[in-house]
Amino acid sequence: MEIHFQEEIIMDILTKLPVRSLLRFKCVSKFWKTLICDPYFKGKHLNYAKDDTDSQKFLICQIYPKERISSIYSCPLSPVQLMEDVQKLDSFLNARPFADCCCGGLVFLLASDGLNKQYMLWNPSTRESIILPRPEFSLSCCMYGLAYDAASDDYKILMIDVTSVGPEVFNEILALKSGSWKRVRKPSFRVLPVSCGVPSGRDCLAFVHGTFHWVGLSNYGSTIVSFNISNEVYGQIPLLERMRIYHKRYLENEVSVLGGLLCSYSTANYQGEGTFNLWVMRDYCIKESWTNLYTIRDTDLYSARPKYRFADGEMLLSFRHLNRRSLGPIFGTSKGQYFGLWPQCDTSREGFAYTESLISPKLLT
Repeated sequence: MEIHFQEEIIMDILTKLPVRSLLRFKCVSKFWKTLICDPYFKGKHLNYAKDDTDSQKFLICQIYPKERISSIYSCPLSPVQLMEDVQKLDSFLNARPFADCCCGGLVFLLASDGLNKQYMLWNPSTRESIILPRPEFSLSCCMYGLAYDAASDDYKILMIDVTSVGPEVFNEILALKSGSWKRVRKPSFRVLPVSCGVPSGRDCLAFVHGTFHWVGLSNYGSTIVSFNISNEVYGQIPLLERMRIYHKRYLENEVSVLGGLLCSYSTANYQGEGTFNLWVMRDYCIKESWTNLYTIRDTDLYSARPKYRFADGEMLLSFRHLNRRSLGPIFGTSKGQYFGLWPQCDTSREGFAYTESLISPKLLT
């Protein structure tokens, strides 16, 4: 009885430790290694990490075309930063990695050398990865989403086509346990891909309440399309009339998830002034619960994308400005505090926040 009690105390302590420490502590004893590698422990550790600010990191990819090298960095999500807190994770020779989306500390990674594509599921905290099967169709322009389906206890990846229209066009979904992609018909209601009208920020699909979300274009202006990963049913999220976008002066219109809430954001440039608007849906699927959270105006603003919401309500955004819109983004808060110690280069790609975890992609298939 005493030994059992001590094991519970040890587990409770270890679940609160960072991944790097736990990987080292596997060498302490056979018992600790068995405990840290146990799926139940990994799940408990992840549940704690989701609410732990020190376990939230930001992934940035840098591309160096001349050297044909790409590098991925993990950066602290804290205003108090030290240079040594930025970790260089992996480098890729002759390939450009596109970190499209994440879930449970796992990242869906697409590496391309210009001719061939390789799809991977990667844990940046443990460096474990697996090669995923290729989709049936190779699309030049698509968006991805990675999520955990509690109903089937499985991770799923959704790929949507944002260029083609017509009843013969399909989206595709990969359930890791099945090991193969499956066709999913497009919505029965008429929605054009965002690239046919309002440009898209090309961020990953927004996942909340067991459902993926993205922006489409209907006869009534912009709309938010939803797709439930358990029953594979499409729907639409109601918008306030003043949120709908009809005008081409809008450079960007997308959705994201911040603090567990569905968000809609847009950037417009009209008569020399850039305007960024961020809306948050306080109660899911309740039209009247949309609230304007931020409005930023700047004559040099080309686009802004929300990336993370801090505990105090402050927002991390990636900015692109008119005088350097072809270059990499600048990361900062709505109050103008910039994260200068993060890796910066002209070919940096959009990054995203992720939670450090012990979840092994090798055990999910």
